[in-house]
Amino acid sequence: MAAAGFVGTFIEYYDFALYGLLTVYFSQQFFPADSPSTSFLISLAVFGAGFVARPIGGILFGLLGDRRGRRTALVASLVLMGASSGLIGLLPTTASIGVWATVLLVALRLLQGVSAGSELPGSITFIMESTPAEKRTFLMSMTPFGSSLGVATATAMAWVLGATADKAWMMSTGWRIPFLVSIPLTLVALWIRTRVPDSPEFQKLVAERKVAEAPLAELFRRHWRIILVASFVAIGVNGSPALIAYFSTFLVGGRQIAASTVFGALTIASLVGTLGIPIVGRLATRHGRARVARYCLLLVAVATVPIFLILASATSFGAIVVAMSLYTLVAFSLMPAVFPLVASTYPTEVRYTGNNLSQTIGTILGAGLAPFAVAQLSLGAGFVAGPIIWMGLMVVIGYVGLALLMRVRRQRRLDPAA
Repeated sequence: MAAAGFVGTFIEYYDFALYGLLTVYFSQQFFPADSPSTSFLISLAVFGAGFVARPIGGILFGLLGDRRGRRTALVASLVLMGASSGLIGLLPTTASIGVWATVLLVALRLLQGVSAGSELPGSITFIMESTPAEKRTFLMSMTPFGSSLGVATATAMAWVLGATADKAWMMSTGWRIPFLVSIPLTLVALWIRTRVPDSPEFQKLVAERKVAEAPLAELFRRHWRIILVASFVAIGVNGSPALIAYFSTFLVGGRQIAASTVFGALTIASLVGTLGIPIVGRLATRHGRARVARYCLLLVAVATVPIFLILASATSFGAIVVAMSLYTLVAFSLMPAVFPLVASTYPTEVRYTGNNLSQTIGTILGAGLAPFAVAQLSLGAGFVAGPIIWMGLMVVIGYVGLALLMRVRRQRRLDPAA
């Protein structure tokens, strides 16, 4: 079960990360403007549009998961992401088909967002309902582990291509290769995912004829407080890791540091942060999800200033690796503790829809806005102050949201220690 969750989120987030990582190469081909910096900002706005589409996917696939089964929804979202990413790799530029290239790229990015709106929270739900209670938190951490490893793999692809090919070729052709690789990867993931049974908890709902006929209506009628609070938590949790896409744009496009240096550092840092996820999963199993989540938020607050002070002046590969690795360790650590906590707050009958919806609403205002918002903050306050302001805001929101979530859990007589 954990393997099916891992492989799906790996592919989904490999695909989803490619846009942000490679926009430095293709932005001018799809968003022509008077200056390269304007093209970058427009492409980052479209990057955020993928997050805006997530609630649509959260609702559509959530309804599918609560009415037709968790596995059915997960297979459908995987197919949509793989197809969208493959088509981006084949898309003609504005030089060939004019404005239609821009329109089609935006449409495919939106479809990526629809798919991503279901994958990670849906996979968390599926694993939670399919694994023994004593191993559940750790096995659920395999889902964010898969998503982070997918981002690391996408970064490695960008690094290898950037280091072995000249920039002109990367801007014309090379950026397409990682998108096309997603096609065979999706087929492998699909083969694995279609061979696992649906979750026992959903099968029980079917056997007892308790499957919700209108899960969305029931959510807003009886569980709207959970949606509101869980969405608030998702802002803080997802708003910090999303800056990984901003790093490549700023360091390559802004500070003119070699792309091979930046993508190499990002690859190593992503792997470091990814390897920390199962460790946090073990700690959350032993000491409680809520307690570990609070400590992880504290680590983000403490580490933010030194991270960006280093990145503001770093020129060597080693210094950039150290700063980015510290960033990924503290930012990724929030996921394995918080995601299971949110999912377990929803009743089984509406869990897939509720968990999808709250996570995707939160990521619009967290991960979706992060690169563009920090770029704008940095223009006014400077590279150091801009990201620090954003990260500080995410920590405050995360703490407040977590406190409110624990209050809801106590009211519903759920395990307060989680």
